[in-house]
Amino acid sequence: MKKLLTTTASVLAGLTISFNLLANSEIHLDHADTDISDQKSLQNGAKLFMNYCSGCHSISFMRYNRIGKDLFLSDTVKAYEQAKANLLDKKPLSVADLQALANAVDNPVKDAKQAKTLLDKLSASQIEENLSKATDKIVEKDLIFNTEKVGSPVVAAISEKGAKIWFGSTPPDLSLVARSKGTDWIYTYLRSFYKDDTRPFGVNNKVLANVSMPDVLWYLKQSKSTPEFNQDVRDITNFLDYVGEPAKLIRVDLGYKVLGFLFILFILSYLLKKEYWRDVKYGKWKAKD
Repeated sequence: MKKLLTTTASVLAGLTISFNLLANSEIHLDHADTDISDQKSLQNGAKLFMNYCSGCHSISFMRYNRIGKDLFLSDTVKAYEQAKANLLDKKPLSVADLQALANAVDNPVKDAKQAKTLLDKLSASQIEENLSKATDKIVEKDLIFNTEKVGSPVVAAISEKGAKIWFGSTPPDLSLVARSKGTDWIYTYLRSFYKDDTRPFGVNNKVLANVSMPDVLWYLKQSKSTPEFNQDVRDITNFLDYVGEPAKLIRVDLGYKVLGFLFILFILSYLLKKEYWRDVKYGKWKAKD
């Protein structure tokens, strides 16, 4: 009897999975065309996610300071390097230059003379640490809207109790949604809300029917042109793609370098092989007596 029940359950599960696959195959997914090497897109996506999505959805596998290090630190460093170059060339310093130098010395800077005095007292490692601290402050200002610390995981602002009252269940964590659903699915889903007065929030979704989520991006949709709105959705999708695998930023770049090295090594190995076999072919190598 147990074997029969197990077999029946397996068949039903198989039918359910097959039905879901067939149902999903009927949905046309637009190409997201994301690019995680586009840092400006990732920065905008991070800001949009924190403004429109983090109230209900967590990305608990990610920490605020990791986002700062990956997406915003390089801008802080570039601004400092440019300001330092202007300082050494004795060019007039703009307000942005003074702020960049202040970030490097972790102290307010009023003029070039003060900046040079403070920089001379610091080592390269101290300046690097100060720039990292400045980036954390940027993240605290632009991305954290609650009492969380910069080293905390990114968790939803809504409580579990409140989520159950509003939505009937806790909204899913989106840390791995790009890996499980794909970027095309996210991009299409966020652009597929339509008016439906029969639903609790007055909207439905073409990709996920009877969804319990409101159209949180409605303001962007109303206030921007279609291409601009699509780009914002693409940026959010790009950010979630990064969140699903932050190491991809390094892995992809390293992969190109490894392939380049292997290509050069292949050429050198081929030339070495030609050299050895030329001697064999023309009998320059003789067996020992």
